[in-house]
Amino acid sequence: MIKKNIRYIDLFSGIGGFREGLSLAGDFTCAGHCEIDKSADRSYRTLFDTKGEWFCEDIRKADPNNIPDFELLCGGFPCQSFSIPGNRRGFSDPRGTLFFEIARLTEAKRPAYLLLENVPGLLNHDGGRTFASILGTLDRLGYGLEWQVLNSKDFGVPQSRKRVYLIGYLDERCRGKIFPFTETAGTSLMQILPGAQGERVYSAEGISCTLASQTGGFGGKTGLYEVGLPIKENTKKGYKTAYPGDSISLAFAGLNTRRGRVGRKIAHTLTTNSDQGTLEACAVLTPDRENVRQNGRRIKSEEEPMFTLTAQDRHGVLQHGRIRRLTPRECLRLQGWRDERIDRIVSFQSDAQLYKQAENGVTVTVIEAIGKRLAAVHREVTGAD
Repeated sequence: MIKKNIRYIDLFSGIGGFREGLSLAGDFTCAGHCEIDKSADRSYRTLFDTKGEWFCEDIRKADPNNIPDFELLCGGFPCQSFSIPGNRRGFSDPRGTLFFEIARLTEAKRPAYLLLENVPGLLNHDGGRTFASILGTLDRLGYGLEWQVLNSKDFGVPQSRKRVYLIGYLDERCRGKIFPFTETAGTSLMQILPGAQGERVYSAEGISCTLASQTGGFGGKTGLYEVGLPIKENTKKGYKTAYPGDSISLAFAGLNTRRGRVGRKIAHTLTTNSDQGTLEACAVLTPDRENVRQNGRRIKSEEEPMFTLTAQDRHGVLQHGRIRRLTPRECLRLQGWRDERIDRIVSFQSDAQLYKQAENGVTVTVIEAIGKRLAAVHREVTGAD
């Protein structure tokens, strides 16, 4: 009988975002992890029972002969050398070459699946040649490859964090069954007031129209969401009027579905989800660096999700005219960690380490969603019980 659970190794594990997401997805068992940062590894071992598992501090010293067999290799290999804030040195940066350590272990162990994560800048770094080299390396090892840029704000957390996720598989029956994600976290489109495009009003609880480049005006491009003005809302019992100050909010949560096997793209979709906004609070990105343009605007409106967490910036919240920085707990929440899990590490880690560990990790809810699809595909192609 084929075993249901997928055994995996967790490379560049950080505090365990991949492991937490796969644990929530179910049907996964960790065989070991690799992490060079001692503070992050201490958090990892506090969050998970690692007794008897394989461990290696430096992936460059990992001996395939000492690693137990596994079906999935996952990891977010260092992204600083491909990101804009990291000066984009790519493979000329020693951190960039760590991908080839993944390839070395993949060639030696031949896992059925790969799940890798990095910044979207990887796709166009060095005119696309860096990503082509990665794809070519894995293709020569016999893997089918699919990738997609996913935004964390489409997976239940109020943080705009785009990352490219790459799936590799040896069985061609997996093709097209994990990526792409085309649905969003919102509900169906609900129109409150009819009218021409740009005049009709949609409920903030539903999904907006798909972006169309040929339409003009703010409403034409995004769908119009009227907030804080008297409007008639269609309900099952008739209509009710919403006035300024009522609890009506929206959050623009665009699902960037750049994905492909050969670099193809499909249209972006704009979604709304009231859970992703913060009423009467605006995201602030390093307010004392107003003249430095990084990550777009320095302040977002109260309906928009938080900036992507970075190690370079101090993230904060403008609330009732006062600015405060995000707490480490809030940053970990933005990465999908639950409070009962956060409680286990905040007692012994410094704020500086917690900020770093939150920023350097993957979003748990994104990994959980991918993991559920991967587990379903594994059951389908192997007949596992």
